[in-house]
Amino acid sequence: MPLLTARPSSMAYRSDAPCPADEHLLVTLVTTWVLATGRRPPAARPGDLTAEELIEFWADDRL
Repeated sequence: MPLLTARPSSMAYRSDAPCPADEHLLVTLVTTWVLATGRRPPAARPGDLTAEELIEFWADDRL
């Protein structure tokens, strides 16, 4: 099992439970993209964004 998705054995598995490693990865990716592009991240939580809002933030307009 990959290190980033491993959960302590004392935790019961729930498919809807947040994974701290996923949250950390999300913060890292968004921060890196903000620094690389100068864009401001969306104010809403990622799960609440529309497809258009996600595309607007993540699309690379330099291609």
